[in-house]
Amino acid sequence: MVERLNNATGALGALKYLQASTKDLTGAEGRLSSGLKVGRARDDAAAFQSAAFMRGQGSSLNAVTLSLGRAESISDTAITATESISKLLTEMKGTAAQAMSSDWSDQQRAAFQQQYEDQMQTLQSFIRKASFDGENTLDGSKPNGVSFIADAEASQTLTLAGRNLLPGAGGIIVAPPSTSALLTPQGAADTHALLEQSIANIGDQLVEMSAERRRIEAQKGFVSRLADALAAGVGRMVDTDLAAESALIQALQVKQELSASAISIANAAPQALLSLFRG
Repeated sequence: MVERLNNATGALGALKYLQASTKDLTGAEGRLSSGLKVGRARDDAAAFQSAAFMRGQGSSLNAVTLSLGRAESISDTAITATESISKLLTEMKGTAAQAMSSDWSDQQRAAFQQQYEDQMQTLQSFIRKASFDGENTLDGSKPNGVSFIADAEASQTLTLAGRNLLPGAGGIIVAPPSTSALLTPQGAADTHALLEQSIANIGDQLVEMSAERRRIEAQKGFVSRLADALAAGVGRMVDTDLAAESALIQALQVKQELSASAISIANAAPQALLSLFRG
């Protein structure tokens, strides 16, 4: 065995081993603390670039989800109001049916008329207040409807149709406001017929509105699933395996300790050799 005093090759080898272990340990601890195995372009340029692109797509899809969520809320508001309108029209039809009898006095007819006018005002209030986030699709203010982005590229839209449910205005509620509708049996009969037609028209509108709502819900569900798939794909690309990194850190810590011991032993060898000459 040959010992060299000028060049402690054993110590140098152990030092390099220690430095490598320390570098690997620092990297593993960084990945464990950040949760990312690819946190910078130099870690894996291709994976980093792909993940950045997919994150951008995910952000766009999240914006689409918010847009469609707003569409759902506007649709729900309109449907709820229209259902209330349908019920009120049925009540108004009952008022008109009562007024069709020829047995009522003028005073009683005036009471029916007042009730009808009050119901009509309530009906108009339902329509004008059916607004969410400033959008009302029932009062005729949106003849072209309200459109919402439906995909990440903004190349597809979904539209909620604009309607005019105001009485006598849009051809849906065909019974107009009147101060004399129920003052005669014939007027009450005519109003009753108009209310029947209005109820049928409102039923048709509810069918269409429900179909719009289902389309929005289906698109939102698809976009949400697509966003989840993208997020999972990014995770597989850049997220670290926490269990594996923890095990690696333990192994590297042992390597560090062994390297330090090897350096100590290697540094002690020349001293042992010198002691032979001192004796």
